[in-house]
Amino acid sequence: MNRTQGANLYVKNLDDAIDDARLKEEFSKFGSITSAKVMCDEKGASKGFGFVCFATQEEASKAINEMSGRIIVSKPLYVTFAQRKEERKAFLASQYNHRVGS
Repeated sequence: MNRTQGANLYVKNLDDAIDDARLKEEFSKFGSITSAKVMCDEKGASKGFGFVCFATQEEASKAINEMSGRIIVSKPLYVTFAQRKEERKAFLASQYNHRVGS
């Protein structure tokens, strides 16, 4: 099992003014951050999302509860636990199949 399982957060709807340092600063009040990264394109411009990894799942959960919907600079954040692409696709497919089957 990945050691960051349950402690890595996906943060989207980031303002273009947010960089790695600002992302870490905004989330640091919820616990010990092992990494904070805003994803950028090949030209260095923000893609509007990033990841924050906490030392524990409890700290990550607290950050989700406190930061989801909070406006930073000019946009409300969407914060959730990070999932691998395959996991996310499987989850969405099972949700769809459940709804169609009902």
